[in-house]
Amino acid sequence: MAASKAARRRSKSSASERAAPPDLVDPADAAWARAVRWLAAHDRSERELRTRLAAIGAAADTIDVTIRRLSAFGYLDDHRFAVSTAEQAARRGHGSDYVRAHLAQHGVVEGLIDAAVASTFVDETALAQRVLRQRYPIEPRRPAERAKAARFLQQRGFPEAVVLAILGEGC
Repeated sequence: MAASKAARRRSKSSASERAAPPDLVDPADAAWARAVRWLAAHDRSERELRTRLAAIGAAADTIDVTIRRLSAFGYLDDHRFAVSTAEQAARRGHGSDYVRAHLAQHGVVEGLIDAAVASTFVDETALAQRVLRQRYPIEPRRPAERAKAARFLQQRGFPEAVVLAILGEGC
């Protein structure tokens, strides 16, 4: 019996969808509410929000007003998003190339990407060495092992120059 109650609760629409009939809801308010809910979960880029709002059918002028309002309140900030993403990636053992690709995919402007990478990856070689030691406690010596370690670091998003500085040219 408890399982059937849970199934009924899951199958019902969310409270925001039941709140009012679609023709009585102001589209600008609906877009604002959705955007704030998405940003409450985690930071997002402006382009990501624009794309998501367009996907739910918000008009272009409604999207523009919503984005301006979110920015004015400080809820939406691509610089904060870029720095936060870069710091999180560094904590997880990813390199600057990974961060650049991730932020570009989310539509962050190149200047903000450069600033976030510069502030976060001050000593990327040390970060790469730490990540390599976690994966390979014993330093790889044979060429095949060194090549495998180099591929590992490149897959983690470290630039080739950093990988070569750590493992040398022979990998």
